[in-house]
Amino acid sequence: MKRELPEGMYKLGDGVTTEEGTWKLTPSALTQVTPTARAKGVPRGWRAAKMTWTISNKTSEVQQLLDLSPTVRYGAMGRPAAEFTDAGIEGIPDTISDDPPRVKPGGAYTLTVGVAVPADAAGEPVTITTRPSTMFGDTGNVDFFEGPFPGAAARKDSILRPRSAPDTDKALAFGQWKADPQMTVDHVRPEGTADGRATYSGELTVRNAAAVADLPYTPMKKSLRVYYGDELKEAELIPGGADAADTGFIAPQRGATHTFYFSLPKGAKAESVTVEVTDLGNAEATFEGKIAD
Repeated sequence: MKRELPEGMYKLGDGVTTEEGTWKLTPSALTQVTPTARAKGVPRGWRAAKMTWTISNKTSEVQQLLDLSPTVRYGAMGRPAAEFTDAGIEGIPDTISDDPPRVKPGGAYTLTVGVAVPADAAGEPVTITTRPSTMFGDTGNVDFFEGPFPGAAARKDSILRPRSAPDTDKALAFGQWKADPQMTVDHVRPEGTADGRATYSGELTVRNAAAVADLPYTPMKKSLRVYYGDELKEAELIPGGADAADTGFIAPQRGATHTFYFSLPKGAKAESVTVEVTDLGNAEATFEGKIAD
């Protein structure tokens, strides 16, 4: 069965008028490419594709080029895709400058962007969120686009449908889902040592349960506090906020996954850890579990 997008989301290839009718955004579908020796930003072994953005000035005045500020995620869990540049793939220009690109009245500006995902992600959906920004910060409309990454048949079943754990005052196990807001912590594993301290990584996944792309949006700006041992000794505070990674808004009925890193004090060992998720200082969920081998 053909999967329809939630209301307010658009397919790659559709044009969307935004910024009170000032601009029209038309992102193309993704086309698979083979990176050249000049490519920058493609992780080893990942698949590469490119897309064009046509940004049309719908006014009768010269306009400074709109800053797309896209957030690109792939797959059901919404993991971050990589953006890259190459010959003929120049990426997004710097529009917050003393001499930004400009678009004449009724004209259009076309740019080419590179997107890379892991080799096994071909056919998975790529979700792109744009929120134009200016020198005064993020001020524009939020628009969501989605389409399959080329190289395999589009996966129509790759939608995140988590089963929430029963309401409880106890900590949830890694991999269980908090019901409201929908989130989970999982895949906590060792990463080696640095400066004599054991280092680890984990994944926080947040899902926007809204049925349509309407306010309130769900930005991923969570803070994490990591504890270890039975005495819950604090290992790390990982702040969220505007400068945190992967803070772009999450599309309706979609998830977003952020990989976080922490370390233990020198000489400290732990078989399990506890992770508390907070938003603006308010505790939202607590997860605990063993560190994977």
